[in-house]
Amino acid sequence: MVVSALALSLAMAACSGAPAGTGGADTGAAKQIQGDANTVNNGPVKSGGNLTYVLEKNVASWNPLTPIGSTVESMEAVAGVMPSVYVPQPDMQTVKLNTNLVLSAKQTSTSPQTIVYKINPKAVWSDKTPISADDFSYLWKTQNAKDCPKCQVASTTGYDQIASVSGSDGGKTATVVFKKPFAAWQTLFSFLLPSHIAATYGDIKTAAGLATSFNHGFADKPPTWSGGPFTIKQFQPSQAVIEAKNASWYGSGPNLDQVTFRIITDTTQEVPALQNHEVQAIAPAPQVDLLNQLKQLQGVNYQVGTTYFWEHFEFNLNNPFLGQNPAGDALRQSMFTAVDTQGIIDRTVGQISPGIKPLNNHFFMPQQQGYQDNVGSLGFGKADVAKAKQILQTAGYTGIGTKLVAPDGKPVPALRFVYTAGNQLRQTEGTLFASYVKPLGITVNVEPTDNLGASQVHQDSHYDYDIIVFAWVGSAFPAAINAPVYLSCPKGVTYCSNNIANYRNANVDKLLKDSVTNLDPTAVAADLNKADKQISSDAVSLPLYQRPGLLAYDSKYGGIRNNANYIGPTYNIADWGLLESGS
Repeated sequence: MVVSALALSLAMAACSGAPAGTGGADTGAAKQIQGDANTVNNGPVKSGGNLTYVLEKNVASWNPLTPIGSTVESMEAVAGVMPSVYVPQPDMQTVKLNTNLVLSAKQTSTSPQTIVYKINPKAVWSDKTPISADDFSYLWKTQNAKDCPKCQVASTTGYDQIASVSGSDGGKTATVVFKKPFAAWQTLFSFLLPSHIAATYGDIKTAAGLATSFNHGFADKPPTWSGGPFTIKQFQPSQAVIEAKNASWYGSGPNLDQVTFRIITDTTQEVPALQNHEVQAIAPAPQVDLLNQLKQLQGVNYQVGTTYFWEHFEFNLNNPFLGQNPAGDALRQSMFTAVDTQGIIDRTVGQISPGIKPLNNHFFMPQQQGYQDNVGSLGFGKADVAKAKQILQTAGYTGIGTKLVAPDGKPVPALRFVYTAGNQLRQTEGTLFASYVKPLGITVNVEPTDNLGASQVHQDSHYDYDIIVFAWVGSAFPAAINAPVYLSCPKGVTYCSNNIANYRNANVDKLLKDSVTNLDPTAVAADLNKADKQISSDAVSLPLYQRPGLLAYDSKYGGIRNNANYIGPTYNIADWGLLESGS
């Protein structure tokens, strides 16, 4: 019965686009839209209508603050449900205060650093419970690694530097006092969760209750509550998430009556779905064939732009052959030396954006102050097979070029390379990786996974992958966002931020910890680049390139635009709407 209702809803959503063959107001080929990143595709929109937007992965977790099953797609799906204090803007430089949620957020003291949040008196959850300082406190306690050591959090950074979160003015003022300075405090309190709902999942005055609510209560099922412009009306796994207007919404908009997130994991099916008006917006991983098909569509606008997403290869250091030991170090370094990063670019995204070059930094994008090449200088990504073989020979490997044998006499087993199922871009990257290391005597089996999040965090074992390809997301605050990826896991914490490789280096830890407490931007950049040189030398992760963003949508819609950040195009979902002009 649920499936039938969902099928009917999807059919209605498909009918909300232009009739087949009309292509909206445009009669020619697709039009590339350019302009100011923060305002492109603005236009007077009207109230009403539906839109269907494609997600490339199933929503496996509904808590975007945990690494267990959470992906960019899950963040896109809940952006209109879970409010954030600051919202990163498309220009890759600014964050905007969400004045629907908070009237102001001000630093009132530097010693100790104190931030005062004035919550909008009208801000309520969909059950009319006021959004309050208790919700801020809940987010802090679940993510500071102290009050809830077993909370499976994506990052403790910033939250672990807070001394207290207190409420006043009937809960409508939240005062946050830091024990250590945190320059990127605007990154905190994103995807706010309702503490009163958390209390129904467990006793949130205890560590166990906090963990139960955070790890399962908010993660396992779609929220029946909302603090944003939309509320989740229906979810069918691997098919769609349907969202309708939140009747208790306290802010401006939304314009659309309904947004459907259609789950299409095969990227080759996205353009046909847009062409047939089954969907009205897609944001696929950029591929030249897909873009060429897209350009032929009528009544479609598209945007190609720079993003904070950066593609990379990452090793699983829990595999003893790849571990942090002399033999493992040599094996990883040899593979990265044999890889041809520019060759990968030329065969994939370089065909869309010819100017793309190897990224060669784990923290900074080329457009950011502080960027320097710390990877290429090591010879990684240069397709130097002779040097790669020499690294192995020096380390004591035999069978080089045929069937590689480790210095201890054990044959190096076939390595499992994992990529997102249906993603042709990453399948190509995996196939190329396997071809680059084959001359070393290494066999790599390239396999898809339909649950990238579970593969990353090794829910059931430490061998869910040996090599993986996916995109991390950078930020205007590189220390706060990327430091957790490389900080060693603290003792007693079950899940360690985003350090999925289980990388450990005491010197890197020292540098990164300083980077998130230092208020001097110059010193922070120096810390990050010193750390990056060590991370690069340790060959745990090979940055490939800064991924271009591709967004295409029915030309009848305004307000929708690309966003370079983790939240994607849904960052302003309340502004989406049908253009008054109908074009």
